[in-house]
Amino acid sequence: MSRTETCPRIEALSALVDDELAGADRVALDAHVTDCAICAPVLAELRQLRGTFAALPAPEPGVDLAPLVDRRIAAAGVSAPKPTPTLRPQRWRWWQLAPATLGGALSLSLGVYLGGALVLGSQMAAQPAALQMAAFTAIPPGALCPALQACNSMGR
Repeated sequence: MSRTETCPRIEALSALVDDELAGADRVALDAHVTDCAICAPVLAELRQLRGTFAALPAPEPGVDLAPLVDRRIAAAGVSAPKPTPTLRPQRWRWWQLAPATLGGALSLSLGVYLGGALVLGSQMAAQPAALQMAAFTAIPPGALCPALQACNSMGR
């Protein structure tokens, strides 16, 4: 029971009826119920309901159902579940490792190539401004070179 609530929840009253509360909780709830005009009738109704259920006869089946169910399962042709095999470590074959090996080798090769392109690209920035402006030459891209020196970016 929290400070904002004035009455306990119905679950607490049900626990009191079922003798599931012990100690200080039981004493505090008993004290609240004796003074509360709302909780006292609810507790009385729960106790009456418990007494009514206790007075009901316990149903007992006249037949054991287990053999009947076993016979129906056998008639349906359902076999008993097979035991699961114990797990053992899997041995890899060479052809199972080949795709992973090839993929790893290609990934490493691509990484080395792209890394080298980045390093060489950074050296391009350190070259003179005239070489960086080579894209703006008089010879259009894809044209035939009139002389070897005209197509050479160094001019040699």
